[in-house]
Amino acid sequence: MAMCGGEMTDDRNNAANRWRRGAYGAVFGAVGAWCVPAWAAQDATVSGSAPRDPAPMTVLAQAEPVVTLDIPAQPLAAALATFAAETGWQIGYPSEMARDVTSGAVAGRFAPADALSRILAGTGLDYRMTGEGTATLVALPAETGASVRLPPVTVLGSRRLDAPLSNIPASITYVGQAEIDREQRVTNRVEDIVSRTVPGFNPTNNGVRNIRGRTAQVFINGVPVNEQLRASAGSDLNLVQPDQLSAIEVSRGANSAYGFGSSGGIIALSTPRAESEELTLRTVLRESFNPHRVGGSHQASLYQSAAQIVGDFDYHVGGVLAYDGAEFDPSGDLALGFDNSALLNNGKEVIGSIDGSFGYDMGDAGRLRLSTTFQNVDFRERYQLVPGVFRGPYGSLDPQPQGEESFRRSYTVNLNYENADVAGSALRLEVFASDTYNESFRSVGARVVRDEQTNVYHGFRSSLSTPLDGLVPGGAVTYGLDVIENRFFRPVFFTDTGALQSFVSPDVTLESLAVFGQLDVPVGDFVLSGGLRHERYDGEAESGAGVGGIVGGDIRNFDLTLFNAGLVYFVDDSTELYTTFSQGAEISQLGRSARGATTAAEVDTQPAKSNQYEIGIRGDWASLSLALAAFYTESDLLSSLICDGINPCIPLREPREFWGVEAIAAWQIDPVWGVGGVFTWQDGLRVANGDTRRIDNRDLPPVLVTGFVDYSPAPWVTGTLQVNYRGERDPFPGSVAFGEGKIDEEILVNVSAAFDLGRGQLRLGVENLLNTEYTSIPAESGNSGFLWLPEEGRRVFVSYALEW
Repeated sequence: MAMCGGEMTDDRNNAANRWRRGAYGAVFGAVGAWCVPAWAAQDATVSGSAPRDPAPMTVLAQAEPVVTLDIPAQPLAAALATFAAETGWQIGYPSEMARDVTSGAVAGRFAPADALSRILAGTGLDYRMTGEGTATLVALPAETGASVRLPPVTVLGSRRLDAPLSNIPASITYVGQAEIDREQRVTNRVEDIVSRTVPGFNPTNNGVRNIRGRTAQVFINGVPVNEQLRASAGSDLNLVQPDQLSAIEVSRGANSAYGFGSSGGIIALSTPRAESEELTLRTVLRESFNPHRVGGSHQASLYQSAAQIVGDFDYHVGGVLAYDGAEFDPSGDLALGFDNSALLNNGKEVIGSIDGSFGYDMGDAGRLRLSTTFQNVDFRERYQLVPGVFRGPYGSLDPQPQGEESFRRSYTVNLNYENADVAGSALRLEVFASDTYNESFRSVGARVVRDEQTNVYHGFRSSLSTPLDGLVPGGAVTYGLDVIENRFFRPVFFTDTGALQSFVSPDVTLESLAVFGQLDVPVGDFVLSGGLRHERYDGEAESGAGVGGIVGGDIRNFDLTLFNAGLVYFVDDSTELYTTFSQGAEISQLGRSARGATTAAEVDTQPAKSNQYEIGIRGDWASLSLALAAFYTESDLLSSLICDGINPCIPLREPREFWGVEAIAAWQIDPVWGVGGVFTWQDGLRVANGDTRRIDNRDLPPVLVTGFVDYSPAPWVTGTLQVNYRGERDPFPGSVAFGEGKIDEEILVNVSAAFDLGRGQLRLGVENLLNTEYTSIPAESGNSGFLWLPEEGRRVFVSYALEW
């Protein structure tokens, strides 16, 4: 146990807090003895009752003397120790409650109660007073449900260090470790976790990450990894395993803080950091299988990590070894498996994946952090599609000759420097790189080709945040410089002769240089923000002779200036209203544009802007959390693709507009029952050759709803029923065009449970409980037999997680 501000006394089991934690599902994998100080035992309301009512605490805070504090965001245990030392308060809590939790930042003059609330903001924890100047931490209920509760700071919504998410006028969804663990009871795919927890995400367009109908950027520890220049394999969300993630943060809508590649938003995957001075070891063993085809369907993994803070140094090293078996449909035949890690379609592979985070605190000189990942995927079996008859007999998957020679290698690295006080300003510098290379084999007629794909990023980011307290109390201006280079190359060779078959994309490179400035000004109950980002782009193509080749040279450069403005209104301590206007960069995929050109000088990326308008509300009350947003987006030259399902897609630029409503909510009814869900509705129009039509089913999903019910009858067990609903969408009755096929209504049911067992937790789950036969949105929207195969049927999951 931990005790801040007083001597450690005798411990006792806190069964009531264990009940709360079991009911709320806020912490998985490390369930031991819960302890509180002996003085807490004198007040029976401390550990067993609901979180404090905010009104009495507000009165108490008003009666307290104020203190001047400067506590940055840091490991929660360290922040609480500093708070206790500077206020004289005593804070009791189980030591595991603060493990892997980052505090909020506090800077200024506050009553101690108010300051403590700010430190705990977004952590999923609250406190109850147990006496004058003494308090006990308690878990909040919202962590069981949808990802409404926001962390104290954001990595996406602002380039300002430790920017509170509550100050950001945008829709940002934070999926923490607890919810990632919860979703892993019924899936081992990052894409499934995102689609079930984040409204606005479009799972319909394979290889292209879309949010609100437009391209989204994917980061791993701040490093871009997706295929911006020529969307192809869609490997970005598969470059780490779910067990390696500590958080997923998704910014929905145009992101002016990061510019190119984020016109639809950003999906940021984060790997863990050390949060404790005690050596922490985490072991997770997983197995899943299709009970109707056990042989060949096994998917097993072992994850092991070690983390510790040692003086000024901290480290976290983790690794996964996994065997990813095939997926089978309800009839026991090979399923399409379109979200599989085997380069889009189904396959069997061995995965080795490593993550590391190494930090060094130099005191007043700042902090250094190196974050890195590496993954190797070797294929054991890969399959080729045999088309079926659309809306008729299904196709099949046959073994791909030389498919077992396919592989993928990838790495990311980010070196980060932060200093909260450089002549009164906060400085952040990042140098990063990523490299994803894969070789896959497929048949072309009677011959086999080797498809080689290279996607490389190098970059530098900088930001400096300067307080404007002399002009506007609490105001700040953030400005900086970004430099990013992205290279993509995809040649295809015949395996029998080694001769070039074609260039799916010639060797192209896009370089961007951007300067930005952002102003944040609090005015009473409002926070106003606005800024601009000016980007300059240069590109080049290497010469290549053959089908899809090009005469190399420089690609014409161009500039874009993007604006944003927003307003947040704090209705009260629990409710915020916001509205925002933001612009995103719309640029044709360079690899596709270059493939259709003869010389580099002919390549036209057609730079343009998209404009987004959004209004929303978010609230976080005692037992209910809610976020609701409505948006409208338009562009005169939105970047899209013309596809027929067989030949390579070609760039398409045309006027488009999108609109929609998104919601996410969680309600803890009582310590036993909790409910919640995620809702997405989108629609839109395009203008093609003077004809106005609805947006097709590749670029916009149907209505998507995920609902859940949590049940925790005892402190050592929690169960979840999850229902995933996909609505019907048929805006083009009778159309046979690619992308305009009817989307059928479907309901899929998942069930899972977690049991405290020994020092760890046993987790059981069944995905597609009813063994429902269904086809994917890409298969139905395609209006062809190319992808006409069902998706996976029932799959059983078993795992055991242990911290020691």
